[in-house]
Amino acid sequence: MSKAAYLGPHGTFSEAACRAFGQITGLQLVPAPCASITDCAVSVAAGEARFGIVPLENSLAGSVRETLDLLTTTSGLKILAELDLEIEHHLLSQAAALTDIRAVYSHPQALAQCRAFLQQQLAHARTIPVVSTAEAARMAAELGVQAAAIAGRSAAAHYKLPVLAAAIQDKASTTRFIVLGRKEEQLGQPQKTSFLFSVNNTPGNLYRILGAFAKRQINLTRIESRPARSRLGDYIIFVDLDGTPQDSIVKAALEEASRETELLKILGSFPVLSVNNK
Repeated sequence: MSKAAYLGPHGTFSEAACRAFGQITGLQLVPAPCASITDCAVSVAAGEARFGIVPLENSLAGSVRETLDLLTTTSGLKILAELDLEIEHHLLSQAAALTDIRAVYSHPQALAQCRAFLQQQLAHARTIPVVSTAEAARMAAELGVQAAAIAGRSAAAHYKLPVLAAAIQDKASTTRFIVLGRKEEQLGQPQKTSFLFSVNNTPGNLYRILGAFAKRQINLTRIESRPARSRLGDYIIFVDLDGTPQDSIVKAALEEASRETELLKILGSFPVLSVNNK
């Protein structure tokens, strides 16, 4: 059996993604909750866990900054797979009515995904970010009727909290999770490649980098910039593309692009796993 680290505690959507990963691949996994996304990566890098399942981005709230930062700075790891999980958030509380609630706890992503409900129904309550939705549920169970959590049904069941309001997210929501592993690991047939790069900040530099893919008709499915955390105006750019460096045209495009960058780092070539959300 293989140990799989995920953002804990029990009852998080990351745990649900971990279990879905095991079901899809047929791998016998031992789920291991971690206190943070970074701790998941550290566990894999140290050889304590074979896999790390962490959230990358949500269709409503955008990318998870901690995950992008660890992809930038961590060496020895790569993306082994990705899977999308439909997310449904509920308001969990021992309160009899919304008016009794004085504080709402959840992960910052969950709070962002439920912004409209919070503004319309709980404007009188404070919103307090915590490390995970399940931790929010644990706190709400401990703090009593004036506290509420935004979390999933598994957290409600685990912490024995009533669902005071169901499906409170602004719209239908999907979170993309990635599976991290060590460099020598490989899962299935790769379909996509993720990489990051930094530009030279000269006229036409970004145009030439992206042009290396455009002229070869390589589909870039995601482009996102993130501050490089060095000088103001310096950015790291994350890209996903259809294909792998084993494809000759992808290899040629990456080689051409690398000549225009200060840094180009391949984050992984990997399969896209299909999740039955029903």
